[in-house]
Amino acid sequence: MATMYGRIKQSETTFGENTFHKNQNLTSASSGISLIHFRRDDRKVVGTDDSPLSVSGSHWAFIHNHFYRSGSNVINKGSNLVSHTAGVEYEKFNSFFHSYNQHSDLKPFHKNKFYTSGSVIYVPQQYFGQRIKPGTFQLTARTGSATSTTKQIIIKDDSNGNLFSSNSHFSQSSSTSISSSQNYIGNIFYDLGVVTLTETASWSGSVNYTDIGGKAGTESNYKFWSLDFNSTTPVFTSQYSIKIPSSAFNVSINPTVRVPISGSIPSGSNLSDFSNLRNDLTGSGWSPYFNQVLLYRDKTGEEPILMANLPRAVQKREDIDLIITFRVDH
Repeated sequence: MATMYGRIKQSETTFGENTFHKNQNLTSASSGISLIHFRRDDRKVVGTDDSPLSVSGSHWAFIHNHFYRSGSNVINKGSNLVSHTAGVEYEKFNSFFHSYNQHSDLKPFHKNKFYTSGSVIYVPQQYFGQRIKPGTFQLTARTGSATSTTKQIIIKDDSNGNLFSSNSHFSQSSSTSISSSQNYIGNIFYDLGVVTLTETASWSGSVNYTDIGGKAGTESNYKFWSLDFNSTTPVFTSQYSIKIPSSAFNVSINPTVRVPISGSIPSGSNLSDFSNLRNDLTGSGWSPYFNQVLLYRDKTGEEPILMANLPRAVQKREDIDLIITFRVDH
């Protein structure tokens, strides 16, 4: 392989980020996925105030303190603080920094429903990457079997962190938005992989949203559930644009294209051992071809640090400059 060297200008290299999305299909059996029913002040020893919180109680406290301060019926209503009116206390935790999700007056993020019980689903980051892509989330709960579609609860997100049921039997208002502050049933925190079901009203006359996944010590008709969403993964890319001037690289140093002086092909690639081009390569229309671009640290002849293989051999031209562009993902 014959090699000719040239320099790459720093201005001809760029470094950028591209975002890719991948469909994720998970079930309750997927590794790391968990759905937990939580209840306020639920303790390991029932009726004992100094007993440690149970798993259910611990998750209620975690969800309440980290996500629902501004929507808490404990913090914001019925305050015993004499110096605060009900209105002042209601706004106590409503600042923008008390919310993990995005903020938009045109697409509000509802947090007015948080009660003494609910459910939370934790999605490991290995599945959603940087974040769950808004508008792609769907939770499907089935009864009978994991594949039955006779009866199923379908819950989606509205691209702004609110969850709603697209096939609910009941609606709490005549609002045009099924994810309005009356009809939404929970929230999704895209960056954290946390999904909460906080609505305590029923999906149908006999099924509640908290029946999804089953309850501790009981059997639920809707214990089969699955998640579908698009994960978000950033990929960092270096791009190199190599300009080959029309006036350069118009000769070949490949020993097979030249006639040896001594009549035999010597070993190595010393050009002093060669004279003229072969007769069939001396026409005016001939020019060399190349099919690889190699990037070296310097001209020491070490192994290349990058190798770009072209899809086909490219002929060097003397009338126009050539630009070879390739990308490297990191």
